[in-house]
Amino acid sequence: MRKCHTICALLWGSCVGNALAAETAALPLGFGEPQVIKLDWSTRALQVNDLDGDGRLDLALINNDSAQIELLYQRHDEESRTESKRRFQRDRWEPTLSDAGFDVEKITVGFPMFDLGVGDLNGDGRVDLAYTARDVPLTIRLQGEHGQWLNSQEFDGFDALGWQSTVKVVDLDGDGQVELVVLSSDAVRVFERDDSGGLQEPDVYFITGENPFNLELVDVTGDGLAEICYISTEGKQSLVVREQVRDGGFGEERRFILERPVRMYTPLLAGKKQSLQFASVDSRSGALEFFEILSAKDAAGALPLQGVQPQIYPVFKKVQEGARYALGDLNGDGEPDLQVANPAGSELMIFLKEEGRYLASKSFPSFSAISSLTAGRFFDSKQDAVVALSREEKHLGVSQYDSSGRLSFPHLIEIGEGEPLVCEAVDLDGDGHAELAIVNESKAGMQLVIAQPVHRRKLTSEWEIVLQMDLRDARRKPSSIRALDIFGERGPGLMLCVPREAPILLAPKLDGAAYELEFVGEGSSVRESLLKDISPAQISVVDVDGDGLNELVAARTGFARAIRYHEGSLEMVDQFNARRSGDVVTTVIPSVDSKGLLQGLVFYVPKEGEFQFLSRDDDGVLRYQHTEAAGSINLSGWSKLTSRKGGTEAYLLYGDDRFWYFAEQAETWNIEVGTGFETELEDVYFSHVAEADFDADGYTDLVAVDGNEHVVEILRGGSAGVRSQMYWEIFEQNMHYQGRTGAKLEPRQTVVADLNGDGRQDFAFLIHDRIIFYLQE
Repeated sequence: MRKCHTICALLWGSCVGNALAAETAALPLGFGEPQVIKLDWSTRALQVNDLDGDGRLDLALINNDSAQIELLYQRHDEESRTESKRRFQRDRWEPTLSDAGFDVEKITVGFPMFDLGVGDLNGDGRVDLAYTARDVPLTIRLQGEHGQWLNSQEFDGFDALGWQSTVKVVDLDGDGQVELVVLSSDAVRVFERDDSGGLQEPDVYFITGENPFNLELVDVTGDGLAEICYISTEGKQSLVVREQVRDGGFGEERRFILERPVRMYTPLLAGKKQSLQFASVDSRSGALEFFEILSAKDAAGALPLQGVQPQIYPVFKKVQEGARYALGDLNGDGEPDLQVANPAGSELMIFLKEEGRYLASKSFPSFSAISSLTAGRFFDSKQDAVVALSREEKHLGVSQYDSSGRLSFPHLIEIGEGEPLVCEAVDLDGDGHAELAIVNESKAGMQLVIAQPVHRRKLTSEWEIVLQMDLRDARRKPSSIRALDIFGERGPGLMLCVPREAPILLAPKLDGAAYELEFVGEGSSVRESLLKDISPAQISVVDVDGDGLNELVAARTGFARAIRYHEGSLEMVDQFNARRSGDVVTTVIPSVDSKGLLQGLVFYVPKEGEFQFLSRDDDGVLRYQHTEAAGSINLSGWSKLTSRKGGTEAYLLYGDDRFWYFAEQAETWNIEVGTGFETELEDVYFSHVAEADFDADGYTDLVAVDGNEHVVEILRGGSAGVRSQMYWEIFEQNMHYQGRTGAKLEPRQTVVADLNGDGRQDFAFLIHDRIIFYLQE
């Protein structure tokens, strides 16, 4: 057992005798005799708020020994809780147990809890409670007019994290109403109030990485809107920032890799003379590190994706089948918007592109289990339409974005006989209008159908078939269709990718009728070996040798190979080697100059989570030059973005549960590490810190705690950074005690607030079976 000190002389003598490093010019700083509230051992999630609206700060915390929430109401020295309050809470009332000026009230929950948040969630002027647990992921307890806690609201559908700093109650957008933000293993959920006095279903922002923790809500960009910040691990530990979009919602993830893993971090908000900084505790050394997130322009290189920070958009929780993507200008503003379907759901998500970025997603009802998705200019409109196909429902339908901001529910279209398997928008005749290529399956086998609307001005138009041909000898169902412009003067044709088989290649017939296609390369060993089981992400089309004709570049293990279609046959004409012979290349992205000549290639290698950049040497060979870390994504496709408004290059890379957006001139943020602090105390390694401004001088002070050695060190801020002001051991060892010894780290939590209402900040520790208060004097 470690016994807490309660005699001021012992503590203060230690403070003064060891504070030789303090700034002599600083105003005196001291704390009076510590005060104690005796609680139970399994307490956690200490919160500070004015619970009863009397102008004094109270405390709330979880007590898992009794499966209760304990409310500690502050009183004046001679004051006790009113009888009227006691009358409503008689079954939960307890007397004061120790020398701090608080009365204790308990709310029975009945099961262990993880984390606790407090704030006025329903806008009635009274503080409410929100807590997470394994039994019920999220529970809201609303405070009644007379202080009772009878009304509750529960939310499920996710697994709550078993640690603290996962629940926050904050006014995110500065509108005077607080939101509830909950971090879980799969997503960040933002709850807003509804008109009935409770909370509505949350906006869900899925996350990447594993083991998320340390949720913070703070204005990183300086626009007055709070960003969502947390730590997660994906290969390396990263600080993740989700920017709040001014039109509502939160955008992409920005991941800042931490060179040294951290135990925790905290934004430093108390010091008004400083720009926003963060302090982190190194998990290995226990030292403090200070850093900032600064806005900058990407220093883009000569090749696509080179030196450009990816913007990561998580779209779904990982499911067995990956997301389906389509790109099209839905609202007619000249920008390519993104549509995403989750095969495990029955909705379509759209990400509108605006001012060089993708806005927060909007979801609209659609077919369930969408297995194929495409978009194109099917009608006489500035807007592209979306075509969704569900094998499960055996439905094919078209949707359009209307002036009210809604994507319409798909209008059913029937084209050909049998069940639709896969579809793709193509423009085979080059007239600027899209046709729809579909593979249907019937008892007679599989057929390729090309169709277009009869009336290009009506979304509800019937469709006419302009080509229908049997897919002879196809043993498996195609997984995708792609337009392919490698057939020279014949014009663009199609590639049908087939799982575990060579793709089906269809080229326009020489001197044939419009849309008439024929099979090519059927007996080619190149098609049967090199292209077998290839996916759309592994294919690029580019003029490799500058002769004005495109080649097909196929990514394989250790290399990418260029294939030419010539006089009815497929020929291998060049090869581009990866960094290592065993590198599985899942995509190859070409870089061409203004004349269309190939200057370089970018490979993505998912096992290493890296981009490999190849550029042309003096001898004309494209060779590996360098690598950039990119992170992990199960790549299913990519697109080069071309805006009708013009502008710089941008790229989208699609994954099962997220997509990456690379914009050459997009605003980006960089992490800039500043000075650190390492204590001079022997065998002391900090486990957590809390920020303060004890002397109200505009510089951040810190309460730094070593939970293993049970030492606190007060760090005082100034223009030159922080310096040690005082330190002491919080309690001493009693070798004869055989009872409970508390958590692994004690103190396990620190809070800073004006706890006695004198206008100066104080602090308190949650430690063992009590709270210890240190009040300024």
